[in-house]
Amino acid sequence: MPAGATDLIVHCYNDAPAFSHKARAMLGVKNAHWFACDHPTILPKPDLSVLTGGYRQIPVAQIGADVFCGSELILDMLEARIPEPSLTAASGPGVGRGLAHWGEDTLFWLTVQIVCGSDFVASEDADFNADREKMLPGFYDVPAMKAALPTNVALLHGHLDLLARQLADGRRFLFGDVVDVADISLWFPLEFMRFCRNGNERIPDQYPAIAAWMGRIAAFGHGRREEISRADALAVALAATPTSTPRATVDYGPQPGEQVRVIWKAYSPTDLVGELVEAHPRTLAVRWSAPEVGDVVVHFPRTAGTVTPA
Repeated sequence: MPAGATDLIVHCYNDAPAFSHKARAMLGVKNAHWFACDHPTILPKPDLSVLTGGYRQIPVAQIGADVFCGSELILDMLEARIPEPSLTAASGPGVGRGLAHWGEDTLFWLTVQIVCGSDFVASEDADFNADREKMLPGFYDVPAMKAALPTNVALLHGHLDLLARQLADGRRFLFGDVVDVADISLWFPLEFMRFCRNGNERIPDQYPAIAAWMGRIAAFGHGRREEISRADALAVALAATPTSTPRATVDYGPQPGEQVRVIWKAYSPTDLVGELVEAHPRTLAVRWSAPEVGDVVVHFPRTAGTVTPA
């Protein structure tokens, strides 16, 4: 059955690791029905850009003409759409998300340095390297990552020591018997380590409690998945109407009704320009239009870009 305006579409990398792993694991815990839309790992990404107003990172979720950029907003959307089982019940409404930042902002980027310095197959591709060097200036440098491997592996063991201590009493997950967004956010960087090709892929296995915990998370699978083409996903947006209405829960910064420009933090040749329709402490939403998708509302974290008057 083709996807409709109320179905969940997740734009992801079918054959690549990292944040796509996190999204698929959250969908698995929820046993969600969803449509997977595959995209290239490097620019240009015309079918993603036209939907998001230039946001280039993966994953992105779509429900009709509402678009949710990044795994944090996908979590919010999933918790509202499929409340049980909750991914925040074990840690509470705030602490688990804080630990998610440990996984995503610290541990993940450390594992990127290790994986890309450990004979990662993609880092042998000149086009991939050129794209990532432009996206991550000063950070993505394969020779430098190779030279820094001993230091970075030592730093990784420090993070693994903390995880192993938390799991040492035999608990199934970080907060007890119930999986949490914190578990998934710390699991997917270590799962990314499996893409090393020089022996570093086995580092997590040196910690039996961590290896067992990783297996329990992987066992949730990916939910009830179907495939959808990029053309069909854009057609869903074009046929739908955004459900978002102007709303603000803060009185600082740009407010609904203002015209804004978003310059994305991760390099993109396209800025998002449109009407701000939602303003919240952690997120914003902008109405964007393009002939291929009509009017869509793009929801994104404030950390994803710089917002200025249009």
